[in-house]
Amino acid sequence: MNSQKPYEAKLAWAIWQALEKLNSLLWDRYQKDFLSLAMEEEDQGWDSTTSNIEPINGSLPGDSISSKL
Repeated sequence: MNSQKPYEAKLAWAIWQALEKLNSLLWDRYQKDFLSLAMEEEDQGWDSTTSNIEPINGSLPGDSISSKL
């Protein structure tokens, strides 16, 4: 860990943990809805609402969900 910025690293870790918890809670509650929406988008050829944002993993916007599994 960069000893010059321990607070920043701790804050980043806390944020990451909170996002993971939120992700888990949302998935548990809306799993069926998320899957239905993803299937609808794929069937209708919709572009993602975030298609103008470059993905972190380097995949191209509009890649199908099933190809990422």
